[in-house]
Amino acid sequence: MLEFIRCALEAEGVAHARPPRWEVGDDWYVTARPAMDGLRIAEKSIELLCAPGLHTPTTAYARALNQAVWQERDEGNLAERLEPVKAEFLALARRSLT
Repeated sequence: MLEFIRCALEAEGVAHARPPRWEVGDDWYVTARPAMDGLRIAEKSIELLCAPGLHTPTTAYARALNQAVWQERDEGNLAERLEPVKAEFLALARRSLT
């Protein structure tokens, strides 16, 4: 779970640093690609190792991060879009630890 959280926070940083225009191979992409690969691996680890009820919010958070990194941005605030899925994941993660 800690690895997923670490990867998610790294992916958030990549999303916030995303330039308006990028290309495969540029400096941002060279950072983004491994960060997102790590997130995907950590997401699958949650699926394998954690309580079944944690998988859905984990996947929702990972998908939101994936969209924030790779999709075109609209006018909305990135943090506002990510916060609800992040909060749901963290709440269920806490509950699964008790």
